[in-house]
Amino acid sequence: RRRQTKAACMACRRRKSKCDGGRPSCKICNDKAISCQYSVEEGVTQQQATKEQLKSYKDVLALLRNSSSRDCDAIIHILKSMEDLNDACRFI
Repeated sequence: RRRQTKAACMACRRRKSKCDGGRPSCKICNDKAISCQYSVEEGVTQQQATKEQLKSYKDVLALLRNSSSRDCDAIIHILKSMEDLNDACRFI
């Protein structure tokens, strides 16, 4: 029986192809000579990554609710200034 892949690469997800989960490049991307990128760390499922992301957002929201208005302004400035929301949440 074939081993189930934890997470497909972004190209296979877009094409809805069966990804073998090979790193740094899956077989399909390798055969097509295209860039193979994953949105999650190796060994982590898409569902686990989404749950972690949601927890991070909830933590920042709780921090905003419990902080002074001055601290809230600083947090909002960080959120606005960083391009990636996930990076901003990890920074905070």
